[in-house]
Amino acid sequence: KHLSLSREQHLHRHRIGNRQYRSSFISMIRRRESTGIMYLPSVGNGLDRRRRSGSHVPSNISNHQSSVFIFRLVMITIIFLCLLWFYSIIQLAKTIGGNRGGSVVVTRPQFDNLRISRTWWIRERIKKIQTRLQHATPLLDPSQMDSPLLIITCERAEYLERTLWKVFECHPAQHLQMTPGKFRDERAIGSPIIVSQDGGNQEVEAVIEAYRTLFEKELGVPLYRMGHIPPKSLLEKPEDIDQWEWEDHAWERPYKLLAVHYGWAIEQIFSGEVYTNDNQMDHNRKIPQPPMAKRVIILEEDIEIARDFFSYMNATADLLDTDSTLFAVSAFNDNGKEQLVADPTRLLRSDFFPGLGWMMSRHVWDGPLHHPHAGLKREWAPGGFWDDWIREPNIRRGRQVIRPEISRTFHFGNVKGASSGEQTLKLSKIRLDSVDVDWDKLNLSYLEPSKFAENYWNRVSRARLVRSIEEAKSFVAHSDVKVTYSDWNQFKYTAQSLGIAEDEKAGVPRTAYEGIVEVRYGGGDFFIFLIPPYVDEGFKPADFGQKAWMKIDKETLLKNFGVSEKNDDGFLFGSDITGSENI
Repeated sequence: KHLSLSREQHLHRHRIGNRQYRSSFISMIRRRESTGIMYLPSVGNGLDRRRRSGSHVPSNISNHQSSVFIFRLVMITIIFLCLLWFYSIIQLAKTIGGNRGGSVVVTRPQFDNLRISRTWWIRERIKKIQTRLQHATPLLDPSQMDSPLLIITCERAEYLERTLWKVFECHPAQHLQMTPGKFRDERAIGSPIIVSQDGGNQEVEAVIEAYRTLFEKELGVPLYRMGHIPPKSLLEKPEDIDQWEWEDHAWERPYKLLAVHYGWAIEQIFSGEVYTNDNQMDHNRKIPQPPMAKRVIILEEDIEIARDFFSYMNATADLLDTDSTLFAVSAFNDNGKEQLVADPTRLLRSDFFPGLGWMMSRHVWDGPLHHPHAGLKREWAPGGFWDDWIREPNIRRGRQVIRPEISRTFHFGNVKGASSGEQTLKLSKIRLDSVDVDWDKLNLSYLEPSKFAENYWNRVSRARLVRSIEEAKSFVAHSDVKVTYSDWNQFKYTAQSLGIAEDEKAGVPRTAYEGIVEVRYGGGDFFIFLIPPYVDEGFKPADFGQKAWMKIDKETLLKNFGVSEKNDDGFLFGSDITGSENI
């Protein structure tokens, strides 16, 4: 193509090229005068080719390209962050919509084998911020929270987590998600939740912190943490005690530490200090202060509850408040083995305090108006072993306990407890109820003291009297039977034959009512009654079931029952304190 150009065309291009070169040369001279940089024109394409002289100076083209690159990078980053933000808003909207649309499936907190690290705490703080942003269940009204749940804990984080999760699953506030406003005018038993920690175990603190977020966000139930500092006198050897004596009594100290913690925690609740000393910054949102507690439900870190546990406590709360002959409501049956119980709706009065998930009213702690000196806080368990101390006649004062036939609590702890798991095998055989009873719909008037005493005496007195435990086992399939015991050695033998608790505390066998222990042998419709000799006489004593506030010591009680205090070895049966926590 180039060769085919005419001579005139070549000359024309040459003239144009010369004019461009001259113009470029003049521009080069002017730029050199102003900048000191030599610009050489390029004849071929009319573009300037720059050659640097002197110091190094960046290229305008290179600067321009770098600026464009940085600008594009910034824009891409901004776009990415905007997309991420919009995605988060969409997910948040879905969460809120799901919460409003129905019940929410809540996943159980995970703790990675409870290895606490700084990153875990950061995640928890982020969760708190998310909780404030997301839709959360409205908090319970303060007027509903007059029956707190107290959980005693120390250093068993895995046990505490299991207990708290079961409490979360069974708590009455769960119904708020399905029927909003249902509980606005009703008592939400077990609210607020108060976890009292002995010592400063970090894994336990982590579990409490995680469940605080869960309860307050999902159920609207405040959770408080109390930190108890054990007394140094029980942790360090005093100077006035020699090493031998200190080591000889080492087995007692866990029970004394537990008793001190119990008394301190209960007083913190009934005095209201648990609320006034609370740090609002620990919660996910502002928590209104609950009223002074009318009663308290007490669990330990190794107790699992049944699904109707709170319903049971709620149905018996008013009776506990108004009946001065009642000492507590317990959810446990010491003889509640699978083959010895059957009726999930049956409740009884008992002279034995079982513990292991129980409720106490304010007047028992402070002392009722007509007996102000009888309050437990006056001299709480001075020697430790708080549960055995409660069972003493001068403390219980003839008052009784309501208990179920089928336990609503299950003790699963077997390590690091005050008793070092000594009762684990026995307690593991106690059946935990699986029937979700709506206790509020049941008529519990039969638990009134005079009515219960009359009905119970009538049934026991009509039972067939047999002379041996073998004979009792053969007749119980068709009718109630009763077997007499006249001393603790005989009672122990009979109890062992039936597979029930064989010990007594302060002259009262476990589960006994007026010295009578019932066993639904084989899980049928009829009972074997283990009776003291006075029942054989056929006349109901005037004080049967009515011993509340009477001054009756152990010796007088056994004399009235006609029971010998000694066994074949000549020692007081059951007088040795071998206690365990809440056993």
